[in-house]
Amino acid sequence: MEADLGLNTANHILHKMDNLIKLEQPGTLQNQAYKRIKTLLISSQLEFDEVYSANHFAEILGVSRTPIREALLQLTAEGFFVSLRGRGFKIKEFSEKEIQDFFETRKMIEAYVIEQLVDEVTEEDLKPLDESLEQMINGHKKSGSYNFLEADKSFHMNLIRRYENSLLVSIMGNIRDFISILGQKALASPGRAEEVIQEHQDILEALHQKDKMEAVRAIKYHLDATEKSLLENL
Repeated sequence: MEADLGLNTANHILHKMDNLIKLEQPGTLQNQAYKRIKTLLISSQLEFDEVYSANHFAEILGVSRTPIREALLQLTAEGFFVSLRGRGFKIKEFSEKEIQDFFETRKMIEAYVIEQLVDEVTEEDLKPLDESLEQMINGHKKSGSYNFLEADKSFHMNLIRRYENSLLVSIMGNIRDFISILGQKALASPGRAEEVIQEHQDILEALHQKDKMEAVRAIKYHLDATEKSLLENL
């Protein structure tokens, strides 16, 4: 009974998603379904503790159940979902240790990249970061957490891309996808969004000033504060 109730709730949530569209060619249906479901997942449009059926995703996306189930199994293998053996799929809950591992890796990568880039980064290089920060501010003013979180992700990924190491870009992209699932929880503490904006301003100012020590300090402080906020709101 409780399982049916949870599944009905999940289906109701999915029906309300007005930006879900039926899939069309080109590309395989499985690949399209994978990308569409993953987008819903990392944009916080799916709910924790809800059970999602392959049948319902198939109905909404306008494709057969088989490619949807294959996409969900792929996302499960990648660690985004948990399969509930005949009942459906739930978003994976991350442990404190897993979150600590995410942020430890981010600190190692981002602090290193900033340290290497500070002396050579140009004002032109920093324009995408300036734009991302402005989008964060606008997203917060309009109470749009999705736009805020997307701008935050863009800020950090633009910085990593500037270093021109494709492996680091791939690693960071995967970590950011996992963290994006928890984005709403990271902003749950009162005043945290304003703090995040200030932390990004501090990082960017240090980069503009080519102050290596301050830039490294600022990125580590930001990541430590974000990790702390997220762990407090699990």
